[in-house]
Amino acid sequence: MIPDCCRLVWAPMKYDRKTKTVTRVWLSVALFFSLFLAGCFKGHNGAVAAGAPISITLSTYSQALAPGGMVSITAVVYDQSGQGVTWSLTPINFGALSNPTSSSVTYTAPANLGTPTTVTLTAASVTNPNVTASTKISISPLITLSAISNPVTNQQVYSGQTINPGDQLQIAAVLAGAGGGAADVMWSLSPASGAGSLSLQTSSFVTYTAPSTVASPTTAVVTAQLVGSSATGSLQITILPSGAGPNVTTVEVNGGAVPGQVYPNAAFTSVTLCNPGTPICQTIDGVLVDTGSSGLRILQSQIPLLSLHPFVDGNGNTLQNCDLQVDGSFLWGPVSQFDVYIGGEVAGSLPVQVISSSSTTVTVPASCSNGGITNENTPQLLGANGILGVGPEPTDCTVAGVNYCNGITQPIPPNLYYTCPSVGCATGESAVIVSIPQQVTNPVPLFSSTGVGSDTNGVILQFPPASGNAASLSGLMIFGIGTEANNALGSATIFTLDSSDHFTTVVGEQTLTSSFIDSGSNGFFFPDTLPTCTVNAQYFCPSSLTGFSATNTGATQGEAVVGFSVDNADSLFATYPSDAVFGNLAGPEGKYNTCADGKGSCTFDWGLPFFYGRSVYTAIDGQTLPSGLPKGPWWAY
Repeated sequence: MIPDCCRLVWAPMKYDRKTKTVTRVWLSVALFFSLFLAGCFKGHNGAVAAGAPISITLSTYSQALAPGGMVSITAVVYDQSGQGVTWSLTPINFGALSNPTSSSVTYTAPANLGTPTTVTLTAASVTNPNVTASTKISISPLITLSAISNPVTNQQVYSGQTINPGDQLQIAAVLAGAGGGAADVMWSLSPASGAGSLSLQTSSFVTYTAPSTVASPTTAVVTAQLVGSSATGSLQITILPSGAGPNVTTVEVNGGAVPGQVYPNAAFTSVTLCNPGTPICQTIDGVLVDTGSSGLRILQSQIPLLSLHPFVDGNGNTLQNCDLQVDGSFLWGPVSQFDVYIGGEVAGSLPVQVISSSSTTVTVPASCSNGGITNENTPQLLGANGILGVGPEPTDCTVAGVNYCNGITQPIPPNLYYTCPSVGCATGESAVIVSIPQQVTNPVPLFSSTGVGSDTNGVILQFPPASGNAASLSGLMIFGIGTEANNALGSATIFTLDSSDHFTTVVGEQTLTSSFIDSGSNGFFFPDTLPTCTVNAQYFCPSSLTGFSATNTGATQGEAVVGFSVDNADSLFATYPSDAVFGNLAGPEGKYNTCADGKGSCTFDWGLPFFYGRSVYTAIDGQTLPSGLPKGPWWAY
């Protein structure tokens, strides 16, 4: 019989409605066969036999570490004396070791690096220094590309730029981590044909010219490779047939950027974070676009080059943010400032939640975790590399123009913000009052007046139709409402919101008074008597495609009928992992026909399938809108 400590444990595929991911989880314990019995059992009374074998296994870091980047390495030690290891580095002064323990250490690469270098990290047994294990860490220069999209303002672009046919961009290459100096690079363009051309090439600059005509959105990638090195940097440019501009970026429903996972019905984009006032930047792909929340949240593991600039109080305590979900999962981490670029827009010194990814246990206050055990601090758990909240409010603590965290509306704030000493929070920490400029903030209202400038009042998400399943779907995120030629409201119907940022949906016999539009949800979620699935119980599984008609009504204006269909989710997911787009996916939201009693289920969550085939507008509270339009917040479609 195999002892429990040496078994292979398997957890089957699951669909998680909160993260909307599809995962297959494997957990294993790996032991050398020759040490099998010794690894699972200790000797009588814990005695250590003379000459007992010692072994050390180190974790590895397979990617190239950026200059200034950090990585934690752990040691699994078989040593019955329990003495652990000591750490050393070769070359001895190439970077630094910190936070050493008997089983882990943090390596920080040098901030300035001109050529790729490999260091060797060695762990030696305290009991017998002749027993060692080593791992190699490669450090490579990081190339940052930026484009000047607006010759008048010299507005810089780091990711997701869209341009019209025949337009030009001047692109510069900067060697990040070395004082922001110009890089000596070689330029290339892909694909080789149909993507435009490069001209006026120098060692650090190039001019890109888009093709004169395109029949559909076309993506070009400009790449710079450091001379004498394998280090590269790239800038993605999308050429639209019309309507492109610095206020437009692409959004993809493509399953996400997490290897081995497909996130169904999720819209992703790219954002670039920079240390404030510097060209030290990193572009993060696979960021979920969420009109149901406000504020940018990024996994710490995705920005190893960047330094944190957290808010601290007079006692040196760090401001931490809690994003607690209804299923008990949560996001936890400090509020730090970055310059944030999205397409051709920039929000300078934006307060961002950096989701902590410490290899050691992070103590989260009980009032945040609420008994939850899932801290979604990895791409696999979150299903994304971050969340871009572009909902109808300016901060994550504002509802219908009322801020609940600044101490004015209520003396006891909700459980969103905490101040904790450097050693970490205590379980019993209480939430604190935080001024609005320090709260996690929707980037759109803070877009710089020196850039595009006027596109601060809202967001438009625009997708082509998708009535059934598809492998992927490309859409656009357009900033501003009525501020440019490409973001006019047109004939869209405006739905004003109540004091909870909700409108009313009538479907069948139900009047659901707490309804909302949410690109961060991956289906239609509402109370109904449809059968739920056998395999995926969080979704509906009718015996055949079932049609619905619903009427949406705004708080003070707006009414429209919406038709949609619900299909069998177990059958839909039969095309997984080939497909990421499911136009007829839906699931239960509470108990059917209980809203009228005042305590039941009153929500219709219009998730991402609602966006397919529409232009959906989100007007942000407190922002200036064109004359004749009602004050925000509101949605329109």
